[in-house]
Amino acid sequence: MNNKKRLYRSIAYLVIIVNCSLFIVNCGKKLDPDPLPLTVKQNLALLQNDPQFVMYFNFKKMRDTRFWEQFLSDSVFSAERNFGGFLSLINQAAGVSISNGIDEMYFSNSWIGDNAIVVKGTFDRKRVNDYVSADTLYTKIEYPNGITVYKQLDANLNFYFKDDFTLCASNYLKLIENTFTVTDTSNSGLLTNFNLMKEIEMIKYKENLWMISNQKLFIRGIFENFSDMNKKKQPVMPGSESGDSLNLNDTTQSEEMAELFSIYKKINSVAFSVKMTDEIDIVMQNECEDNNSAVELKNRMEAVIALAKLSTTLSGKKPPPAIKLLDNVETNVFDKTVVIEAKLSEKDIREIRLQRIF
Repeated sequence: MNNKKRLYRSIAYLVIIVNCSLFIVNCGKKLDPDPLPLTVKQNLALLQNDPQFVMYFNFKKMRDTRFWEQFLSDSVFSAERNFGGFLSLINQAAGVSISNGIDEMYFSNSWIGDNAIVVKGTFDRKRVNDYVSADTLYTKIEYPNGITVYKQLDANLNFYFKDDFTLCASNYLKLIENTFTVTDTSNSGLLTNFNLMKEIEMIKYKENLWMISNQKLFIRGIFENFSDMNKKKQPVMPGSESGDSLNLNDTTQSEEMAELFSIYKKINSVAFSVKMTDEIDIVMQNECEDNNSAVELKNRMEAVIALAKLSTTLSGKKPPPAIKLLDNVETNVFDKTVVIEAKLSEKDIREIRLQRIF
């Protein structure tokens, strides 16, 4: 048994070494991100200047893709606990949804608990006013220049129409009031956060959906989730299984996850972006302090992927869809940014749904 364990350890380390040595060919590449549309940049002025994270959705463009038609719907986003309730509210009050009427949405949240939501679309302002006036759970706050802020009392949610195509909402009234004087040429809100704006400019895909954070505690939470996945009772990863033959590999994988988590302090920002067509392209970007940190992170990421594949190989069973999908994952280093990218076809997504992996 000891000889067998030593063999498994040798195989595991060999796979790690082979995968991690490939980083050399990628170090000289330059990341070529989509440009940030001017209209999107202007709307970022309506968000707070120091958020925990920022998310952007372009529902209008996503609705035009086959991927959206096949796999997404209002229910996917309405179930989201942060802004799902708000989407349901404006659907009831304004008669619009992400499938019809809502074109874009911006969402941000800060550590003190205040959130900001900006929705772009086509709204019936009279319908909303009539809806609120007839419901005792709402009240109205009148401001000069004809501005009316609606307040949902039970949810402590404030919202108003900045114009016929822009709705701003927040649980923090002061944040709403700060947007009253914002114009298309204002340098306010998130636009005053130079570091975060620079990192937003570097997000690879900006057309459909993206999210970013440069807050260390938030980044730590992401990597803690990676570590927690590995601490769960077997199977640790889809396709792995408990048993003496895998115990050593599980230990090695756990150590790799712990080391992966430990380097989060060297990461300045984490971004996710999605490009939808007939398939879906998912990207995770990690901007590190320097190139050495980026190379180290890439090595750790590839080691975890390699060990996940290895655990299935040692089990002797046919790899399930989740493990086979790891073959679609590419990791690259661009100066001090690690880019992890996965392209999933319609067939891939259907297999994932059948396995109820996500």
